[in-house]
Amino acid sequence: MKRLLVIFILSMSLQANAFEDLIFKGMENFSVERTDGKMYIGFDYIIENPNKIGVVIKPSSMFLKIADQDCGWVRIAEKIKIKRKSEGAYPFMLVGDAGSFVKSAFSSIWNLIIGNGIDFNLKGDLKAGVLFLTKKWKMDYTYKMTNEEFMSFF
Repeated sequence: MKRLLVIFILSMSLQANAFEDLIFKGMENFSVERTDGKMYIGFDYIIENPNKIGVVIKPSSMFLKIADQDCGWVRIAEKIKIKRKSEGAYPFMLVGDAGSFVKSAFSSIWNLIIGNGIDFNLKGDLKAGVLFLTKKWKMDYTYKMTNEEFMSFF
């Protein structure tokens, strides 16, 4: 029985190392809410999972920049299940400090004036895995937000 358990654990760890990276394709459906000094930024992330097994994105911290201005660390608060061999829109909710977010928003006014759009950048390690096996995916994704999308935050 112990041998079967060891073989199972070894095979799962080999499969975990054989994971292909998740492919982050875009963002849509933004929403922002400010409550109790926290900023809740919701959006749908379009993710492709090329792996043969489903992946669970676990609570993680990411660094957020808007228009090249630091907003600080935000966190993914809840687990998100990504289906195997699929592409879909998955809801994300980032939670961060409202003060940092407002400072970066005011500093991006110049980008609004010249009409180039606003870069919304998330960078960090995304924790994901299967069962008890986890892997950190390096993520550095920039979404070019239109002025209308950005103004909908306020």
